[in-house]
Amino acid sequence: MISPSDQGKPNPAIYIIIIILPFLLFYWMVPFVTGLTIGNDYDEYSIQNQMELLFALKTGSFPLYVPGYALGHSSSALTLGQVFHPISHIASFLPGYWDGKALQWNTFLRLLSLGLVHLALFSFLRRIQLNTLFSFLLSCITVYNLRMLDMFRFAASLEAYTGFLLLCTVLGWYFLEPSKRILPFGIIGATYLLICSGHPTMMFYCLIGAGLFLLVIPFFLSNMLHHKRVSYKDAFIFYFKAGCYMILGILLSSAYIIPFYFDFYKMNILRVTQAFDYETLDTFFGTLSNFFMPLFSDVNGAFGGSHLFIAAAILPLLRCFKVKIPFSVWIIWGLVLLAFLFLQESRTPVYKWAWDYVPFVSSLRTAGRISIFIPVLFMLLLAWIVSAKPFSLQLGNRSVTLTPLLLLTFISLLLLSLYAALSVTIRPALGMFPPKGIRNIPLSVIIILTLFGAASLISLIAYSAFPHKARIIGIVLSLTVCLHLGGLLRYGIWIAENRDQPSFQQMKSQKKTNLNYLYPPGNGMYSSVILTQLEHSFIEPYLGKIFTEAIPVSTQNEAYRIMKHERLPQQVFVEGFETETAKSLNENARSMREGRVNLVYNSFNRLQFKVYSETPAILGLSYPFTGQWEAWVSNKQAAVYRSNGAAHAVIIPGGESLVEFRYWSSAAFWGIVISCITFILIGLSASLLYLNGLQKITAAIVVLIVGVGSVILWHHSLYSGDNLGTKFSWSYTPPAPAQKPNLAYGKTASAFPMPNLNVFAGALYGGTFHRTHCSKVVDGDRSSGFEMKLVDNPFVIIDLNQTEKINSIILFESMKEPSSSSGQLELSISQDEKQWNKVALISSTAHNHYPFRIEFDSEKTARFIQIRASGHGYLNLDEVEVY
Repeated sequence: MISPSDQGKPNPAIYIIIIILPFLLFYWMVPFVTGLTIGNDYDEYSIQNQMELLFALKTGSFPLYVPGYALGHSSSALTLGQVFHPISHIASFLPGYWDGKALQWNTFLRLLSLGLVHLALFSFLRRIQLNTLFSFLLSCITVYNLRMLDMFRFAASLEAYTGFLLLCTVLGWYFLEPSKRILPFGIIGATYLLICSGHPTMMFYCLIGAGLFLLVIPFFLSNMLHHKRVSYKDAFIFYFKAGCYMILGILLSSAYIIPFYFDFYKMNILRVTQAFDYETLDTFFGTLSNFFMPLFSDVNGAFGGSHLFIAAAILPLLRCFKVKIPFSVWIIWGLVLLAFLFLQESRTPVYKWAWDYVPFVSSLRTAGRISIFIPVLFMLLLAWIVSAKPFSLQLGNRSVTLTPLLLLTFISLLLLSLYAALSVTIRPALGMFPPKGIRNIPLSVIIILTLFGAASLISLIAYSAFPHKARIIGIVLSLTVCLHLGGLLRYGIWIAENRDQPSFQQMKSQKKTNLNYLYPPGNGMYSSVILTQLEHSFIEPYLGKIFTEAIPVSTQNEAYRIMKHERLPQQVFVEGFETETAKSLNENARSMREGRVNLVYNSFNRLQFKVYSETPAILGLSYPFTGQWEAWVSNKQAAVYRSNGAAHAVIIPGGESLVEFRYWSSAAFWGIVISCITFILIGLSASLLYLNGLQKITAAIVVLIVGVGSVILWHHSLYSGDNLGTKFSWSYTPPAPAQKPNLAYGKTASAFPMPNLNVFAGALYGGTFHRTHCSKVVDGDRSSGFEMKLVDNPFVIIDLNQTEKINSIILFESMKEPSSSSGQLELSISQDEKQWNKVALISSTAHNHYPFRIEFDSEKTARFIQIRASGHGYLNLDEVEVY
């Protein structure tokens, strides 16, 4: 039999192999070499978030607010951008990042981080006396598996995974060598990297995994290392110290987690505390396939990889052969079982119980993501199996000596063969997104990969049975495991062509024409302010606008109720506004003929408007109202009112004035302060404990300068960034005395049959929700509107809220795309939304007659107006006006 441990240092070549291994396993997406990368989310949300935030930093502003992101949101919503994680900043300094190669540099750094974490795990396993081969294999299959691959898909979540593995490694080292000075800082740093990874769901599950690892590792290592006996007192001392260091890491992350919680999490109603009605993504067969045929498992919960995992899963079978299993190993195996039951979702009560009673679980998507800590627990189980002593098995008159590793590997091979045969014969149902389905993987590929997995098990059996050929068999074993993993990583996820990202100059040019974030924000990222506004009204299309008629209201609901009944473009409904002030302002502004609004300075957190108004009036800012925008009028701070449901309003004097808006976040301020105080405390403590004399004083001064200076620089950067020079101007047009009001302005618009146009479903599932919400056809802006994409018989209904007498209807169809594949628009009216009267049929291709004016010979009476495109086609409208 082969000893699971060996003496001396491993060949230095193993370190080089470990570092370059991720580039070999991901041979098909090596940055700057191949033309492919991971698809689905990888080349979208995270990199777009990252570049937006880093663009703000590069132009001198630390972003607290990102205009246009989910129609306007705190920068905390762009959590995938990882502004507090070093990977973003390292990438931004590499050549070519700002010339289109941002994603490729991110990919390079992520592959490198996998190699470094693999190296850390390898060293830890060597420290607990596993030999070089098993240290390499167990650390390899822990790092490289389908759970890691799915984390790679979300980009930022991979940093949660690597941070988690690094934290587990350092916790293990700290238990073994608590006197090493560097290890407490390692725990603090690894915790920080995990928290600031940028993917809150995976950060949450990884913290749970790290906590479980912390609890079991003292007793597990006591079983692994006979000289390292641990008492409950020793364990509690370890828990206390390691827990304190982890808490310091969390406090150090306050600059990220405090604004994320207060400025995003508490403002979100789509992902927070949901009802337990999510659809099950994977089948039981799919989850079980993680052990035998990983490409049959749904990507959202996949954790499969090497078939060596089977041996860990069937570990309790050793009791059938009277092999004693330590209590700590039973606990670890039980945690794996609990996680496996959790990812079954509604098939077991475990997930429902966690949903009801465990904080934050009801705000997380996809139960399968809990599998993120299964591989590291399997690593511990396999480490014990490899190290377990041989036992004797009586076969008739013969006594055979076996190792638990040999026995479990042999049974694993039998189970793999049986499972593969049953899969081909029965063909059970799979989940929603198994790699086999999303990649249309040929059966031949699955067979080849299964054979590689089987070959790794056979090699492991041979390694145990033929010690005199251990070296050559060990090489074969390593190769078969790596080939198996490489194949799984090649076919286990969506792929896409590598494409360049915008350059810095392109982003700078774009900001000159449009300050807004231009990309889809992702599922469920809209704030409750936006969703409430769109449920009752529309988002004001003009960044800044002068209103000449102020209508005081006491509450937001009162504003919505009055606006729904009647609303004119010059009216603004202001909460908490004094009636006498409104009366005086309205009397003076009634005769106003000229007004201008010009944007003269803008950055992410600051706007300056040069405003001219003939008389005192109201200036409105369209950004969603959260109470965090402060205003100055001609260098004097002014009151900011909530207006029109969710916009801002300030009083402006007659004549010319400079109006400035600044965004402030108390959560971000206290977050950065707590982070810097924590940094100072850590730095001063380290200086006092580990340095002497002049070194101690110098280090303490440097720590204080860095800590205090960081807060000062952060605050200074909020409002002193470069002027992005966005072009915006607005001119006041007084209403014509004889002009009748547009009856459709601000009324309720609904679109069918497209689920993502519903306010809540759209925000959750529709990435282009901000462009497809149909309130844009009644917002008074004829230059931009509503887009409906390729559906059957699409139509829009406008509810005038009461029966009106109608003389004419004007349709402003989008000039970008045709409204319908048939080229016909059908206009109908109704009193009750049940009986419809067709009043016009319009050729939507006749753009030379733009806009479409429908003048009725006789007055029509209706409450509802329907515009329908026949057949399978488009319906894209900029505005609908009714007179």
